[in-house]
Amino acid sequence: MTHKKTYLIIGASSDIGMALIKDMTESLNEEIIIIAHFRKKNDTFLELEKNINSHKSRVDFRIIQADLSNSDAIYEFIENVKKEEVLITHIIHLPASRFSYVRIKELDWKKISEDMEIHIHSLLEVLKEFLPSMAKINYGKVVVMLTSYVYNTPPKFMTNYLISKYALLGLMKGAAVEYAAKGIHINGISPNMIETKFLDTIDKRVIEMNKENSLIKRTIRLDEVIAGIEFLLSDKSGAMYGVNLNLSGGECMR
Repeated sequence: MTHKKTYLIIGASSDIGMALIKDMTESLNEEIIIIAHFRKKNDTFLELEKNINSHKSRVDFRIIQADLSNSDAIYEFIENVKKEEVLITHIIHLPASRFSYVRIKELDWKKISEDMEIHIHSLLEVLKEFLPSMAKINYGKVVVMLTSYVYNTPPKFMTNYLISKYALLGLMKGAAVEYAAKGIHINGISPNMIETKFLDTIDKRVIEMNKENSLIKRTIRLDEVIAGIEFLLSDKSGAMYGVNLNLSGGECMR
């Protein structure tokens, strides 16, 4: 692979996105380009950008702001990525909408549609635009953030969250089958509850029950998730296509 690796990270200002960027930039042995998407101003993320760009490094770090909750913004985001005039070789899909518990009788289709725009439509349009270019060089890596709940019985009142994640799982597997012969590895990663700000909106009782159901009796550490993503992005995962990497802490064993 002679092309410079270019990473498009959607949802880069999330805890996972920032931890991934930090780890990638601290352990580099080659020059890379990172195009990092963020939804709204995030002081921690902007500080990370400043630190990377102010130090002599092998990273060409670029940021693009976009609210992916509607179709027009998604198309505009794609056009802005194209304006960078680089060959995307790696895609990491991490965006997340704000979590809330909702009973089925209270589900609002407008909110579900917004979540589907953020999670599904954004990835679909990115894949449509950039997978053909990857296929021309017979190389590419895609990692999609899923959830261990697609493996097992989820907690109650999370139907809105599950709709998007199961749709993502289907999109990931369908794309993996279509592009495997073209040298492109498309996989997912499904962690259990992770030690991030995402847990701030989850009932503490649910978190404790989750720990009890896990063989390791704790939540998943951020560094464990990053290690899984980096493995799927690396050439060491050369035999993996359409795999949903299980990081459930032993709660799911299939």
